[in-house]
Amino acid sequence: MNICRAFLATLILISLQPPAVSVPLDLAGVRPGPISVVRSEDSVAVTWPDETARVWRATFSLNPAQPLITSIGADSEAVVRSARPFYQGEIGKRRGGWYAFFDDPTTHPDGTRHVQSTFQLRAATARSVGERVEIVFDGLRMGSFDGGLAYTFYPGSRLIQQEAVLTTYDADVAYYYDAGLDVAAPSDRQPGNNMRTEAVFYDTDGALRHTTLNGLQAERVPVQARYRTLALKTAGGSVAVFPAPHAYFFPRDFTSNLGFVWHRAWRGRVSLGIRQLRDENWQYYPWVNAPPGRPQRMSVFFLLSAAAPEAALAHVLRYTNGDRFRPLEGYKTLATHWHLADTVQAIANGFDWTPPFKPVLKAMGVDAAMIMDFHGDGHPNDLTDLRLDELHAYFGALRAQSDPERKPTCTSADTGRSCFQSPCTGS
Repeated sequence: MNICRAFLATLILISLQPPAVSVPLDLAGVRPGPISVVRSEDSVAVTWPDETARVWRATFSLNPAQPLITSIGADSEAVVRSARPFYQGEIGKRRGGWYAFFDDPTTHPDGTRHVQSTFQLRAATARSVGERVEIVFDGLRMGSFDGGLAYTFYPGSRLIQQEAVLTTYDADVAYYYDAGLDVAAPSDRQPGNNMRTEAVFYDTDGALRHTTLNGLQAERVPVQARYRTLALKTAGGSVAVFPAPHAYFFPRDFTSNLGFVWHRAWRGRVSLGIRQLRDENWQYYPWVNAPPGRPQRMSVFFLLSAAAPEAALAHVLRYTNGDRFRPLEGYKTLATHWHLADTVQAIANGFDWTPPFKPVLKAMGVDAAMIMDFHGDGHPNDLTDLRLDELHAYFGALRAQSDPERKPTCTSADTGRSCFQSPCTGS
């Protein structure tokens, strides 16, 4: 009898709970154009044409109890379903103002704090920006940051930009963030809570790699991928992820590929995204400034395709130029400020030795490189002939690596505590 009463009481409580109410949506800022935004009872749909005039539709839920992204796809086929944005980061304190390349928040006496985002939808606003459309969903928090999620759609493209638009009012904040998207993938689920999800990326040698995610790792799995991108196969096509090319990485002393993209497959859901690392066991990690009251736009890009992951990756490389500088008629491409200790290696190996950085830079479309030697290597503080011999070798080594038909140009170079005219290596 008591069990029956408890069961009936539970049913009454459930029935008395009010249904989730859709949040308000402001469409006043949307102008007529190639992208349309239409509200239904509890959702909003963004419709736009891609580069082939094929129509794509992204449907977002206005019900706070549901995943934010209901579906994204072309025609009636969804590439992404039941998706939730992912953000996390680390917050530290700045010392000595905002011009802080030589700062390292990880060594601050107050320490740092890992922060995980939470999202509780409060309202939504859509607006036209030229022919683009941006729709912002208010209700995202991450530590001391508060704001919303923004999605930008581009006519004639399958590119979607996701941004956490967040503001903190704390003083001296430095931070970095990881971002991604968590997507339902019931068709990838196998018996025993295993998964079978295909991930595709280019390895650091440029070879295309396919791997099958088995769902046995609950954690995000970093990938050392070339071009900073990877793609996952979905039931309706594929989706690729990559960071904003010139607005994501904070300055680092080294150009190491630390695995800046990641994937995850776990019990019927798959995720992909981008990440930073707090340090490399070195000295300076300035992270990113967040002055009080200034919104931070924490961006990540997704490229959707109705085809296989290889097609999505190929399309990403069209946006990033395959990590190669395009030639400009009448100009040469110069890459500056490389601390490569080239001179001391050339002295040891001979001037006909090809330094390993040269073919890499040439493959990137670089015509000339400014080599900033004696930045800890050699003997920059020496006042004897040893120092003069090293300077002579510096010029000789760079001339030896310059193509005969290209006379090295001159520019100012840092040589420890001295500054003088030095040649670049012409490729």
